[in-house]
Amino acid sequence: MSSSPPAALSAYFPGKKAAGTPVKIGLINNEGSSPTAEPSLGDAAVAAADYANAELGGIGGHPIQVDRCSETEDTASATACANQMVQDQVAAVVIGTTGFGGSMVPIITKAGIPYVSVTAAAAAEGTTPGTFMWSGGYVATLGGFAKYAAQQGYKKVTAYAIDTPASLAGANALGGPLFKAAGVSLTVSPVTAGVPDATSQVTAGLQSKPDAVAVIADEGTCTSILKALEVVDPTIPRMVITSCLTTSAVKALGSAMNGVKVFGASAPQASDAEGQLYQYVMAKYAPDANATGYTVTGYQSMLGLVRATAGLKGTPTPQSITAAIKAAKNVALPAGGGLTFTCNGTAVTGQPSDCSAGEVMVTVQNGVGVDPQVIK
Repeated sequence: MSSSPPAALSAYFPGKKAAGTPVKIGLINNEGSSPTAEPSLGDAAVAAADYANAELGGIGGHPIQVDRCSETEDTASATACANQMVQDQVAAVVIGTTGFGGSMVPIITKAGIPYVSVTAAAAAEGTTPGTFMWSGGYVATLGGFAKYAAQQGYKKVTAYAIDTPASLAGANALGGPLFKAAGVSLTVSPVTAGVPDATSQVTAGLQSKPDAVAVIADEGTCTSILKALEVVDPTIPRMVITSCLTTSAVKALGSAMNGVKVFGASAPQASDAEGQLYQYVMAKYAPDANATGYTVTGYQSMLGLVRATAGLKGTPTPQSITAAIKAAKNVALPAGGGLTFTCNGTAVTGQPSDCSAGEVMVTVQNGVGVDPQVIK
């Protein structure tokens, strides 16, 4: 690609190079031996920091020094990373992806260090003072499904969810009320994680004769579900989450992905300015990373912190960074397709750390998520 950004993105490249004493920003990400490891998320976060240092003045004019720690989706490694952040006296901690936020939040926030990410996975991440989630996460996605279904006139939706107690309980407990409020009936149908052929389970989920289906699953399971739907009911409208839109999923499904609606807090493949910026930054600063799927969330988490602290004056400290985040309003979510966030504790009822209730939906065409639409 060209070494210079497109002219249309000139506003994003003011050439304000960071200088002076570095500010140490922690980065914790699932990068170990876990089957769910996502090292590209960490690479995307570092790419965002490199871009901010070169063009945006880092944080408060100070260059970001990333203090990266890999956890392996167990309590011991997550706790070790959290303790490392405290010992290294970082000014803030950016989270890529982890299922162990519950182990890390108490350690980091007790030290007075802000804990930030684009979406919460653990309850503590969405409710603990000192944590900030740029989007509404799972609740916003389920709400986006429900609102879109109502807009389309769907009366019944089947949601295929991973067959684990936590996944099914979450889909029912959170999704049920949201769909009911939208005037849509929701049936949650379990699918075995990683199942190579989901035909029987998909068929079972269609017994209620839904008007549309939603898929809440990892990339591999989502691919199996969509393959089965293409055989059993290829015309039924399909709503999925971001993990379903990856290079490997598109390769496996081909034209069967066309028309699928993808819900989340990002539109990384869109042709709008935010989508183009993400693609440029990844190509320039992390050319070897897989930029599809959830990778964008690492970029969003780090660059969201940079944007939320744009008004910070003086030396960046945990206290000044926290104050700047709380004072920022209507911050453009990086690669967010038009979403904004404000961290005043009121965006999502019962989730004071969530900074936005909005959701963005893209439509898959020729393997790319295009035409971002904000669902409110």
